[in-house]
Amino acid sequence: MRLLAVVVAAMLAFPVEALAQARPKIVVFTKNVTNPFWKAVRVGADKAGKELGADIEHAAPTKPDNIEEQTRLVEDWIVRKPAAMVFVPVDFKALVPSIQKVNQAGIPVVIFSNRMSDVSFVTYVGSDDETIGYEITKYLIKSIGGKGKIVHIDGVPAAITAQNRKKGMERALKEHPQIELLASQPGNYRRLPAVQVFENLMQRFPQIDGVVCANDDMAVGVAEALAGAGRGGKTKVVGIDAIPDGIAAIQAGKMQASADYSGHDQGYLATSAAIRHLRGEKLPKEIALPVVIVEKGNSKPWAVPVEDKPKPDWNKVIQSQKKM
Repeated sequence: MRLLAVVVAAMLAFPVEALAQARPKIVVFTKNVTNPFWKAVRVGADKAGKELGADIEHAAPTKPDNIEEQTRLVEDWIVRKPAAMVFVPVDFKALVPSIQKVNQAGIPVVIFSNRMSDVSFVTYVGSDDETIGYEITKYLIKSIGGKGKIVHIDGVPAAITAQNRKKGMERALKEHPQIELLASQPGNYRRLPAVQVFENLMQRFPQIDGVVCANDDMAVGVAEALAGAGRGGKTKVVGIDAIPDGIAAIQAGKMQASADYSGHDQGYLATSAAIRHLRGEKLPKEIALPVVIVEKGNSKPWAVPVEDKPKPDWNKVIQSQKKM
């Protein structure tokens, strides 16, 4: 009886707030529920929550990349007061006022994948999109022998990722004047719109030596469209993200390469950063992932379901930032 009284007294002395903070609730925002890249982000975030002892909730527009819906979701979550937000904007400018409201509410924010300005954030997690666009375009140019005609299937034009990847592509093209860019049109980072755009381009241009796609979901669609038109062996296709469908297409010879832009690793690292910040750990202002080109010869580590991907080593990632 005396022991029970001691236990009860200890529980009463321990603040309810501290009990709640012991397992914080983190809300992870993604752009949509359809793109495999964002699924990988959610899987990585869940792994971080399980490992570090946090409850993870997910928020994404039901209509892909919808500004109004994401704005409403942010405002709803401000009212619900999570311990922290892990956030990617569907539009890096339009969502600034919403994140400023999050700042005013005192909720810590980790930004990932798409940079934002005029907002306060704990850290940014992502890759250098311009370098990614540059490196994957250079790979394509080399694969078609340094000369020829190519097309570019862009992402969502308002997305900073798409803008910077296009800048990288344009930089590579300036270095190779024997490459002719036939057209650059948006596929909005989605397979079906990309296929529709590319089928029209195939009708306009009988010769297309290569295609640079701003992500793998579109690249897989383009590769399928080429195969359906009997042009699969004549046109090289590259993408970005190294998602499972893209890796399968690379291993089957339908795509040539992809630049890894790991949603899984970004989700894991960004969520880990949010939790570690709540614990009082000091973090770098930016956590940058290296650019890796995945082709058939080195694709095996990527050819696993995202649920089975190994988690990044947090300490190694943080140490690598000091060398960049």
